[in-house]
Amino acid sequence: MQNTFTALFNLKVPIVQGPMGNVAGPKLIAAVANAGGLGILPIWLDPIDVAVSNIQATMALTNKPFAVNIRADLVQRDLISAAIDTGVSIIHLFWGDPKDSVSAINDARMIATVGDREAAQVALDSGAVALIAQGIEAGGHVLSEVPIEALLAQILDVAGDVPVIAAGGCASAEDGAHLISLGAAGVLFGTRFAVCQESEAHEDYKQAIIEASENQTIRSLCFDLGWSDAPHRTLINSTTTLWDDAGQPPMGERPGEGDEVIRTATGQVLRRYSVMPPIHNTTGDIQAAAMYAGTGASRIVDCPTAAAIVEQFNIALG
Repeated sequence: MQNTFTALFNLKVPIVQGPMGNVAGPKLIAAVANAGGLGILPIWLDPIDVAVSNIQATMALTNKPFAVNIRADLVQRDLISAAIDTGVSIIHLFWGDPKDSVSAINDARMIATVGDREAAQVALDSGAVALIAQGIEAGGHVLSEVPIEALLAQILDVAGDVPVIAAGGCASAEDGAHLISLGAAGVLFGTRFAVCQESEAHEDYKQAIIEASENQTIRSLCFDLGWSDAPHRTLINSTTTLWDDAGQPPMGERPGEGDEVIRTATGQVLRRYSVMPPIHNTTGDIQAAAMYAGTGASRIVDCPTAAAIVEQFNIALG
């Protein structure tokens, strides 16, 4: 399927891979790009030298276009400039007003994630060439409180000729095709790509999503050690239950705050309520950590390659 979005970014398939911090690394981004979709490499949490190294590692695996993911509220102009100097031509901004970051983007193209009509207009006024409408069903950090179908209609109403990508609870090829039928120019898959062979997610994290039943996610402020006051959707687990049973107290008053939950390969200890998800080389109580997942998690039943996910979506589009 070719449309304004695929033409704009030279894609074969109107599919976008969600920029999942620590979970989406060079292997996943390159695999999606090589399959004809748009991969997004999250670099906002990295020092500049690490970000550049990850960009170069991705470029070594693909000659296709991909974007880098930046937090707009942090105004990471130096990181944007470093990415562009390394050869990136697509900047994805999320979580905040993009206008203060625009000066660093220059001739690169900007995609912005938005959660309401007002944010969409601000992004358009700041020069966004595509919008990602992120509904409340999305896994990970999500500002919107509007379901994706209603949000998509709102954003399409103000976007004009600017393509709008739908995100939120989209876990199957059929989900994606449905959103395309409602007017989306493309679809973003996050949780679906978290459970694929190239994902950096821990195998127990992937399996927890595969085994998740319906209504087993929660949008909360539970995992905010490292990023406060940021609503996010995760699987319900022992940590969310512990916090909820205590009345959802603020940091400093939570049960088990000092508990070591997981440890990274470099020996870094991640305490209960940490924002960081468990990745392939972490150890410990994996299923007590932040396992980000959208409401469509129960429809994910396998762990294919990223290319297979893209191809399934392409087939569903007919």
